[in-house]
Amino acid sequence: MAKTHQGDKFPLLIYQRWGKMLRLPGLLIAIACGITWWFSPQHPLLQAYAWVFIVIGAVGALVFLYSILVHRAAYVQCLPKYIKIRTPFTSFAISYGRVLQIRPIEFYSQLPIGKMKRTQIRLLEPYLGHTAILLELNGFPGSERRLRTWLPWFMFTREVTGFLLVVKDWMTLSRQISVFSDAWVARRQARQRPLIGRRY
Repeated sequence: MAKTHQGDKFPLLIYQRWGKMLRLPGLLIAIACGITWWFSPQHPLLQAYAWVFIVIGAVGALVFLYSILVHRAAYVQCLPKYIKIRTPFTSFAISYGRVLQIRPIEFYSQLPIGKMKRTQIRLLEPYLGHTAILLELNGFPGSERRLRTWLPWFMFTREVTGFLLVVKDWMTLSRQISVFSDAWVARRQARQRPLIGRRY
């Protein structure tokens, strides 16, 4: 249920899956490179490439840390003045004034299944039959080019301007967007309503 000051945080499921897919490989790479670097002084050939193992191990460690961060840093949340969408590398706000409609839609219907790569299908496959929220807007909150640079392609709708939100409890999120949007409209109308009987 929506709170008076803010809504619930709804994790973006595909980001969570992406994090799970990266976690073990990142950890194994970091451990393997760390062990190899540790024993490299005992082997001249390995010692010459010790710096390579450090670099690759550091990348593996960063991937592992990123996979953990994804679980906490990728979500959508309703706030009094806007809808907040946060991902590991960016965060932006969508004013309720931009929202044209919210409706449930089958996630796969917005994907070019026949043109997708095998890795893309593997990532999205568990959610192809899920119901997603299509958040249709009258315009993107900022530069579309910038948004497409920082957001994955599968978050964008194909036929209208807006976003696809794949969350576990899409019905609750849809209800909270409606509640917060109605409250925002009511506050705006109250501010614009002329004062009756005011004396000057």
